[in-house]
Amino acid sequence: MKQTRRLGWLAAGLLCVAAARSACASDLAWKFSSSLDYASGDYGTGTRSSSLYIPFTLKRYWNDWNASLTVPFLSQSSNGQVTNVGGKPGRIGRGSVSTDATTHSGLGDLLVRGGYDILKEDPQPFDLSLVGKVKFPTADKDKGLGTGEFDGGFGLESGKLIAPGWTLLADLYFTVIGSPPGLDLRNQAAADIGVSRLLIKELTLTALLEGSNALVSGEPAPFDLRGILDYRLNEQGGLFIGALAGLSDGSPDYGLSFGGSYRF
Repeated sequence: MKQTRRLGWLAAGLLCVAAARSACASDLAWKFSSSLDYASGDYGTGTRSSSLYIPFTLKRYWNDWNASLTVPFLSQSSNGQVTNVGGKPGRIGRGSVSTDATTHSGLGDLLVRGGYDILKEDPQPFDLSLVGKVKFPTADKDKGLGTGEFDGGFGLESGKLIAPGWTLLADLYFTVIGSPPGLDLRNQAAADIGVSRLLIKELTLTALLEGSNALVSGEPAPFDLRGILDYRLNEQGGLFIGALAGLSDGSPDYGLSFGGSYRF
């Protein structure tokens, strides 16, 4: 608990220092984005749970750095064994609780994220970015909307142009998970690998295999396939739709998303 809290505040402090450095930059850029993310599944509990996650994200870019704040709204129906951790629903309860699902809605956990571009495709061999994130426990844990604890982590995101219009994507993340009283949640290592294809000048299709270890020992690990179709409206904005298919009991059976972004 104390280790997670210290990690959270340390990462948040580093992001604030990075943001302060950007105050003198001349080419600042901002992006606002939001989406509707719906997921449904039983997660091995025998009772179907569903969630609607609506994040509102403000992101700032400067030189090779970026930082963002996400304020989400969450509506979730579950039997008490499934909750949202870092923007994704997952099973953290054990045993049989109830066969009836109850719906709760409210503010989700705030997410602060920062990144630094270590390498860029031209003239470097590929894109490589270091990212850090902190989850602040603003969601109501009594309603099952969060764990009530800080989480903090870091990761590497990479992309490599392998042919005209084709980009290979691979990401690795590690998150220190805070455990609420009565639960012993495991820290989480996650990875995804996939490919992005430029269909036409304005349209890009991305397919990703995503996986991680389970938060609770003995439960099935999340593993899923995600597809995203991005449409670029102009230099400032774009829209996207996405779909997810769960490949294990640790993931939702399916998920749908729709969103957009505006840069200014």
